Amino acid sequence: IAPTGKTIVTQHVTLTNKLPNFYPQEYSLLLDSDKISNVIAYDDGGVITPSISIKGGKTHIALIFNVKAIGLGKSLKFSLRYEHSGVANKAGNIWEIYVPGVVNDPDIGEYTVSLAVPPTFGPAAYLTPLPGKGRSWTKEQMIRGGIAGAYGESQNFDITLSYTLNNSGVVPQTQEIALPPSTAYQNVTVEELTPPPETVTSDADGNWLAKYPLGPRQTLAVTAKVSVSVFLTPRKNFMQGAIREEDYTKAKEFWQTDDVQITNLARQFSTPRKIYDYVSTTLQYDFDKVNSAAPRLGAAGILKDPARAVCMEFTDLFIAIARAAGIPARRVVGYAYTNNPKLRPLSLVSDVLHAWPEYYDRETNIWVPVDPTWANTTGGVDYFTKLDFNHIVFAINGSDSSLPYPAGYYRSPDKTGRDVRVEFTDTSKGGKAANITTGIEFPQQVGAGRRVEGAVVVRNSGGESAYNIAVTVLSEPDSIKTTETITELLPYGVRRIPIVGIFSQSVTSQPGQIRVRVNDTSLTHSFTIQPLYWLVGLGVSLLLLSGLVAFKLVQLIIWKTSKKQ
Repeated sequence: IAPTGKTIVTQHVTLTNKLPNFYPQEYSLLLDSDKISNVIAYDDGGVITPSISIKGGKTHIALIFNVKAIGLGKSLKFSLRYEHSGVANKAGNIWEIYVPGVVNDPDIGEYTVSLAVPPTFGPAAYLTPLPGKGRSWTKEQMIRGGIAGAYGESQNFDITLSYTLNNSGVVPQTQEIALPPSTAYQNVTVEELTPPPETVTSDADGNWLAKYPLGPRQTLAVTAKVSVSVFLTPRKNFMQGAIREEDYTKAKEFWQTDDVQITNLARQFSTPRKIYDYVSTTLQYDFDKVNSAAPRLGAAGILKDPARAVCMEFTDLFIAIARAAGIPARRVVGYAYTNNPKLRPLSLVSDVLHAWPEYYDRETNIWVPVDPTWANTTGGVDYFTKLDFNHIVFAINGSDSSLPYPAGYYRSPDKTGRDVRVEFTDTSKGGKAANITTGIEFPQQVGAGRRVEGAVVVRNSGGESAYNIAVTVLSEPDSIKTTETITELLPYGVRRIPIVGIFSQSVTSQPGQIRVRVNDTSLTHSFTIQPLYWLVGLGVSLLLLSGLVAFKLVQLIIWKTSKKQ
């Protein structure tokens, strides 16, 4: 492979006669690509002029030999060289390679492949499979799907998402949208969220949910601009909360763990790898369903018709068998970049999304993504040991088999254009770190001996999550003492920490103060503690005032009555 990505393929072929009265005159090769150029061939008799034809995205090359190899066991050697522009592709700052495999032809005795990549590609993130014979790949490896690899450390995307919220009712309501969340394999920075939400919270699956209040009959358009960095291995600084395994092994709609056929499969395939291999080799991808709003068949449904599967069914069947086997599993819906829809199709029609499963690794406490769909359509490329840099999580379905909906599903019926726009960037933007601000909500005057309530409001106006925020609240006089650690505060997130105090009696007004410390930042709020008689006097004054108002009203009524008479 050249530094430009152009790949020079050289095949050195030896044909051996197995019959005494026949000899090879012609050799033909069918390549599953139309990106072939500069074909050169030669044998011991000199240059061979190739015959080349392209049809249906495939290239057919035919060679007529210059020499004859006559006799049993005689060999004819020749070489074929061509340039292939579809093997290596750069997307963002990642170079990806895919070397096609070969058909399992019994006439092929030995077949080995070697690969040379320029150092400018950067470090090898993965090569799957690894060479099986020295530095070469064997026939057995190549008939199982070819070679896939990537070079680089992380992939970066700029994503713009559009959401349309609508309250068709006559009473106010709060609605949520799912933003792409940070996970073990991706880091998300919210660059812009217009209009700002009331708050952003997370659920048990780790989804980022932005909450918006909507008035009666109100429609609201929301735009989110986020930058995402995708990694091949789990991030060391990612904080994975504990899960309740029973929540991720239950039967759900589309995941029929109590179906007899699924329970039998769970006994036979009891590890994530075995389940992945079974699903990826049993189901058949239906390309006719890709661009249609076909109904989701679910795990039990696709077992009745294995030839009607798209990514939803590959994912649902993996999850159902895993859950039936006691392995926590869930669904991820998002965007997956592909430069070859025939090998790596996208099959959710809502702005061309993709679905894949995750299983929970008890040893690492990490949700591990796999893609049995692409394993099937690529002919066996390993999407189990490592995924790739192309899968971006938009929403996670674990507690529910369908909710929350990912970006791309909040579409206005009359809108044209796409709601999901993804672009590669060479580097992570950064510069939009967490930004913590704090406010104190508490009365300016409080009554002695009475319960007083307030709150410390902690906001993150930055684009990334803030972690382990230590909050301490003290008051003078010593009535309020609160400490709390906010484990994670999401971008645009708001946390209200209640504060409650009862201040002792005094005969005169006393000054009071609340002191709040958030990590290394301090702020204060001053107030006045009024004695009990002040409250009593205030009540009497209000009573006298109300009595005076009532007296004046009576006088006015009597005056108007006497005037009429």
